Amino acid sequence: MTPLSRCDVLVVGGGPAGLIAARELLARDRALSVVLLERDRAIGAPVRCGEGGGSDGLSEFIDPAGASWVSRRITKVIFWAPNGTEVRVAEGDVGYVLDRTRFEPALAAEAGRAGAEILVGTEATGLRRDDNGWLVAVRGPSGEASIRARLVVAADGVDGMVARWAGLDTRVPSRDMESCAQYLMSNVAVDQDAIYLHFGDGVAPGGYAWVFPKGGDSANIGLGVVALRARGRTARQWLDDYAQSYFPTGVKVGYTVGGVIVHPTIKRTVTDGLITCGDAAHMINPLSGGGIVNAMKAGRLAAEVGASALAARDTSAARLQRYHDEWMEMLGDDHVRFHRLKDALSKFDDAFFDNLAKTANGIAQEKRTLRRIFGSALMHHPTLLPVVAKYFV
Repeated sequence: MTPLSRCDVLVVGGGPAGLIAARELLARDRALSVVLLERDRAIGAPVRCGEGGGSDGLSEFIDPAGASWVSRRITKVIFWAPNGTEVRVAEGDVGYVLDRTRFEPALAAEAGRAGAEILVGTEATGLRRDDNGWLVAVRGPSGEASIRARLVVAADGVDGMVARWAGLDTRVPSRDMESCAQYLMSNVAVDQDAIYLHFGDGVAPGGYAWVFPKGGDSANIGLGVVALRARGRTARQWLDDYAQSYFPTGVKVGYTVGGVIVHPTIKRTVTDGLITCGDAAHMINPLSGGGIVNAMKAGRLAAEVGASALAARDTSAARLQRYHDEWMEMLGDDHVRFHRLKDALSKFDDAFFDNLAKTANGIAQEKRTLRRIFGSALMHHPTLLPVVAKYFV
């Protein structure tokens, strides 16, 4: 990289959003010059999530059949109530637990084959706008340099700064930021075809614990807590207690921490010459905390709108606004409703959810869909009515 480089599109962030954006930009116009920056030394590492993704969503972008980046195919979803009551909710083609140290490199390989230049160990340190686009300051193995880009895609994650430097408001209310911790554990006796989600104020206040199998006798075991409700304890302290209580024979072989934003999409995701996507734009499902497939969908949409804008030689905020509008129609408006539902559910105590689990288990296993559980819950628990009202308003 020379002291001043030029490209049509600079993608900041080598996660699912950025990699799909880079790949899809070049799929639409092979003549584009696309540079992607990843501040870590390797694409896909360190892993900062539970690694789960839905079957349908993943298959839109890459074929999981026989892929080396699939740890387990999941066919069941099991909820644990605060008192340990088990509710089997879904069976079928549910999704996959990924190996993200292989998943992101597979996406990067596709982006690279399409023509993207990928720079690892290289981070954006600032940017400024002038008549010729964005001038982005970067720091990498060769020192400091600058890249001039006609369009910037800010896909730099939960703690990203690029959109903020460009004047967009990416602040997160403290009640909507979860602190997460996760162990990769072996010697864990769980159904390797199922993911487990465990709720309860004594388990993970404000969030939930999860068990995502990784094959053999191993699993990702983690949890997320809302700091304001964590009673002065860290996510790792909560996780240590959880692992000791529920998996006392488990052997810890890996550990990661991170933050998850459970807040709706930021109000403005675009400005002149810049599109924000993925976790950087708060495009995580506020109810589940899931964001991999959402990020990929956002990256593809950013590529579609960005390539069109570049072809028209108009990367103004007005032209790029279509990205924001279409995202909100696709998933963003749903996330606003999920956020309201999350807030409403947070007001119920553990006893309520224990009773709810008992009601759910009164439905025949083969008829136990989420829709039917919710309908039955309304009949048996009238206090849910205001929750439903908040969800649909």
